[in-house]
Amino acid sequence: MNNFDKKVLRNILFTKRLRFSKKFITQVSQEITRKILSVREFADKKAFCLYLPINNEVDTRDIIDDLLQKKANIFVPAFSKKYDDYSFAKFTSWQDLEEGPKGILQPQIIEPFDSSLIEVAILPGLAFSKSGVRLGYGKGVFDKLLSKSKALRIGLAYDFQIVDEIPQEKHDLNMNLVVTEEKVYRMKKNDKICGQDFIYCRIV
Repeated sequence: MNNFDKKVLRNILFTKRLRFSKKFITQVSQEITRKILSVREFADKKAFCLYLPINNEVDTRDIIDDLLQKKANIFVPAFSKKYDDYSFAKFTSWQDLEEGPKGILQPQIIEPFDSSLIEVAILPGLAFSKSGVRLGYGKGVFDKLLSKSKALRIGLAYDFQIVDEIPQEKHDLNMNLVVTEEKVYRMKKNDKICGQDFIYCRIV
């Protein structure tokens, strides 16, 4: 699969996802939320980064509400006009959001934050391979923001977004887990590729 093939795959999966009804997204997202909150690595973590969903991505609102109740620190990507770039901003409440680029909600206040302190990163994607490679929108926002982070990386997806293979570039992040409505795909280290741990999948 080359870059052209990746573009085609993005378009196919993006179009299919847009066809989902709000009812379907709500039901499936609730099941995915149930699964991810039962992941054992969540138990003692206090610093999370998440995304605020757009374009029928898996809904993270229930996950965020659960973490807020647990007094966890939550960070989401936000575009800073001052620095003309993305950074993480602390999420404090749904009332303190404003619309950012492409209609994505983000915190109104954006303060510098050391992303290396994040313990768990929950990421969206257009596709995830069975070896844990993520296919995003092609902008590299999360890849850049988490480049120095050792956080546990968890992808959220609908099961149709799991594919056999996605070519991995040097800057691409591997997932440690991918959670869908059907399964928790838990990866294990086995080899080296692109300077990172290449991961093979076992399903739990």
